[in-house]
Amino acid sequence: MQKKVTSYSILILSTALGLFFIYKGLNKHFLSPCKTYGSDSPLPEDYKNLMTALCSSGFTKVVGFIEILSGILLLIPRTRILGVLFLTPVIVTIFLFHLLIDNRPHELIETGIPLVLTLTILVWGYTKWKGILDK
Repeated sequence: MQKKVTSYSILILSTALGLFFIYKGLNKHFLSPCKTYGSDSPLPEDYKNLMTALCSSGFTKVVGFIEILSGILLLIPRTRILGVLFLTPVIVTIFLFHLLIDNRPHELIETGIPLVLTLTILVWGYTKWKGILDK
């Protein structure tokens, strides 16, 4: 019974996370342009500078592609672990960016929740990917 509940929980988490990152990836490509910040913006200067550099270089589009790919892989049970392995470094980097540079508490919550969900799925699938570490 508990195994069934865990399986359904992971299915729900994976589906929610997959759809979320498909949306976020599409958003980076098609739904909203990269933002440029004026000198009157209340955001930290380092945040504005780094976001401008990431947008103008096309780096955010690469991240968006990885988010879309990871999201699709998360939706398919057979490729779920591969999706979470692709997604983990992306979401950790995004969270650290907001923790160390952005300093807005709501952004930490907005990036912390997907980070916790990603790590939950990663830990759940440990038996499936631990062989990578053995080599």
